[in-house]
Amino acid sequence: MPRRRPREGEIGDHTRRTVPVRFTAYEIGRLLALLQPRPSQSEGLRRGLSWSHWRRCYQAAARACHRRRSRARDRARATARPPPRPSP
Repeated sequence: MPRRRPREGEIGDHTRRTVPVRFTAYEIGRLLALLQPRPSQSEGLRRGLSWSHWRRCYQAAARACHRRRSRARDRARATARPPPRPSP
């Protein structure tokens, strides 16, 4: 059964809420390769640009989740430390 695309506002919908990360060297090369003349170039170009936008949004969401998780872990570590013992 094919997977359906998430609707706006559902988990996995990164089209509106995230700002894409910057282009990588690999992605620039891939996008430049799309400009090479081939049959049905417009469809390939549309799919490639769509993939590129999806990938950068997905990376931005993953980066935000990673940073949020790291901050939560750091806060948990800071509050989990026992208070220092008073010296006699």
